[in-house]
Amino acid sequence: MMYESYYRFTKPPFRLVADPSMLFVSESAREGLSRLEYAVRDGKGIAVMTGEVGTGKTTLVNRYLDQARPGLRTAYIFNPTLSGEQLLRALADELGLGSQATSKGELARALYEHLLHERGAGRRTVLFVDEAQALPLETLEELRLLTNLETRHEKLLHIVLVGQPELLATLESHALRQLRQRVELFIQVEPMSGSETGLYIAHRLRVANPSRPVNFTSDACQLIHRIARGVPRDINKVCDASLLIAFVEETGTVTTRHVREAVRTIDGQGVSLRLRGVRFLGPWQRLWIGASAVAAAAALMLAVDTGRHGTSLPGSPAPQAAAVAPGTGAPSANAERILVHLASFHERAQAEAFARRALLPPGRKLYLQSAEDQEARWVRVFLGDFADAREAGDFARVALEERRFAYATAVRVPGRALETWEER
Repeated sequence: MMYESYYRFTKPPFRLVADPSMLFVSESAREGLSRLEYAVRDGKGIAVMTGEVGTGKTTLVNRYLDQARPGLRTAYIFNPTLSGEQLLRALADELGLGSQATSKGELARALYEHLLHERGAGRRTVLFVDEAQALPLETLEELRLLTNLETRHEKLLHIVLVGQPELLATLESHALRQLRQRVELFIQVEPMSGSETGLYIAHRLRVANPSRPVNFTSDACQLIHRIARGVPRDINKVCDASLLIAFVEETGTVTTRHVREAVRTIDGQGVSLRLRGVRFLGPWQRLWIGASAVAAAAALMLAVDTGRHGTSLPGSPAPQAAAVAPGTGAPSANAERILVHLASFHERAQAEAFARRALLPPGRKLYLQSAEDQEARWVRVFLGDFADAREAGDFARVALEERRFAYATAVRVPGRALETWEER
């Protein structure tokens, strides 16, 4: 990057790779590492680590692997398309087994003998499986069978499944109830708080070791937190683009103006970012509403899927009164509802499992929406109904701050597309 030479960084400060040397140990990361260490030290059979996209799960795993204590043998598998037998062979390769087994049974036997030898030598073996939410059911069942490799006193193989929140819904399915019963520890990786976002940015700059002064103002850090909602990957995207804007102006101080301009650039390239309370409009929109309206425009930029299902609301004017069904005094079925989007899943069973677990505030309902786009089929979960955009936006903000939900965004959705959730 051009700005890296200008500021004389010794390494890229905001590159989108899971570099453990750049890890900022937030409260959530510290707890995650501690629980990971506990899972291995205490000999847990299966542990599950989940977190939203970009929250740093893989970086945490890489840090743990880099600092693994003596007497620990680790295997790391990140291909979620493997079949059950392919998983066994990948595990054998990771452990340096070099087995010539031709059948699945022979391979399992070779793994058992190897693990038994390692434990006899005082070494534990841990398997990390990344992107586990995408594993086929057959492969997940094979993982369960691997936990049968044990002595009379302890497990020979400890497994850590790492994935997005959809993994939790998958584990709740009837077909995987035996696997779910063997999960002994759950680890949740959460986004960073506002104060942690500022410390994270300063940490990344410090580790990148610039020889020319460079910093983000406090207001810029707060705005970046609102955009990225504490998700490290999105923070990196915004900071990277902001530094480029600052470099063009030959300044070492990144302000909110640089951040705003950077987000316009990123959004124009189709990068998914979320901003509660401020919307950066495209050129055609700015021309249409006039320059004076641009300064006050406010809404929400959503992630790839959420941008398709409805109109985002936070900060925008309250919508006009909904159409009323003749003679009823109630909103018609086609009227737009003001809701909060909580989650999206590829499978209805996953959405229903999420809905069953959700703790609803008094007087609120859950809705499901099934939809398809050019890339995938989605089943989305919404919470409603809200009187106006402000009420929905305030609820979403408090829900995220209090960690009631991992994701919450106010939206406007046509009523005809919704199905009221009722547990069956």
